Order: sequence, then structure tokens, then C-alpha cells
Amino acid sequence: MRPLPLILAALLCAPAARAEAPAPGAVEQYLLAHRLFAAGQSARDGLDQIAGARMAAALTLRPLDLAPEVAGKGKAGAAAPLPDAAQMLAAAAQAVETDETLSILLGSATMTADLLPKATLRSVAGALAPGQSHRYRLPVDGGAATEIGLLADSPALLLEIATESGLLCKGQALCRVTLPESGFLAVTVQNGGDSAAPYHLLTN
Repeated sequence: MRPLPLILAALLCAPAARAEAPAPGAVEQYLLAHRLFAAGQSARDGLDQIAGARMAAALTLRPLDLAPEVAGKGKAGAAAPLPDAAQMLAAAAQAVETDETLSILLGSATMTADLLPKATLRSVAGALAPGQSHRYRLPVDGGAATEIGLLADSPALLLEIATESGLLCKGQALCRVTLPESGFLAVTVQNGGDSAAPYHLLTN
């Protein structure tokens, strides 16, 4: 059984506890929030759902207006929209409606959601047929740290980041890149599996 009072204290004091270490960027924060929330839903754990929703409440999602260069044939449908913090909190409310302690925590998280400082990240949704890939040309500012994340249920999807000079990052769900001068990144999402897979590409 979880030591609930300790978890609640850690959850409520999380911003202060992170003050000594650099805070995660917007993309990393959303990936963490989504995975925590999804794990809570899968395990029917209301506390994890609340924690994920609270992290997501500090973010603003905006569409990334990029069209991919498609390699490979086939149709894979479309990715579902990403849930926002309000939707996460509503789902968490259903999960904890019979738990008085967690309901109080949820009420606190809901009241503070609008007061949290907002970081902005941009996202584009796609879906890949088996063997297919999408390649995006992403403009970035020189000297600025750029986070690029891949959110997908399928482990067969791979992220690759490159410039004209060569490969910078491959196979990870989160890449951090800083170019010395403004330019473009070639961002490729590949489906190495045998079934269609949706994804969301995220960047700051």
C-alpha cells in the first residue's frame, strides 16, 4: 500500500522540490504528464491521473503547421487529438469519485490549474502504415535549445533528427538539439513495425 500522506505532500510540493535542478522543458514535461496519466488509467490509479493532469495544466498546446514528405505506400488513418488538462482532470474526477482524500486533492489541482504559469509547445499528428515514414523540415533558431518528442503507443515508431551535416539523434522518444546558427532540422518518424501506428510529434 502506498504511503499516501507522503505522496500527497510530494505532489503538492513538487515545484519547490525541483527548484535545485533544471526544470524539464515543455516537451519532456508533456511526455511525462501523458505517460503518467495513461499509466494511471491503465492501472485505475486516480493519484497518477491527478498528477499527470496537474503537469499538463502547466502547458499550452498549439498546432504545428507542417506537412510531411511521405515515403512508402499505404494508409494508416489518423491520430486522435491529444487530451488537454481539462479532459484529464475530468477523467481523474471519475476515477476518484469514491475516494474522499483523492477527491480533495483533485479539487486543489483543479482550482490551481488556471493559476499555473504556462509553457507552450507545438504538436502535429500523423499516422504511418507499416514501412512508411514521414519527414518534416523544422525551422529552428540558432543558439536556442530545441526539444523534439515523439508520443506514440507503438514501440515500432522511431524518431530521427538530422541536419545537412549529419545525424544528431536517433531512436529516442525525446531529443534535445541546439544549432549554432538558425537553420532547419530534418525530423523523420519511421514505422518499422507490421501494423499501422498513429503518433504525435511535439516541439517547443
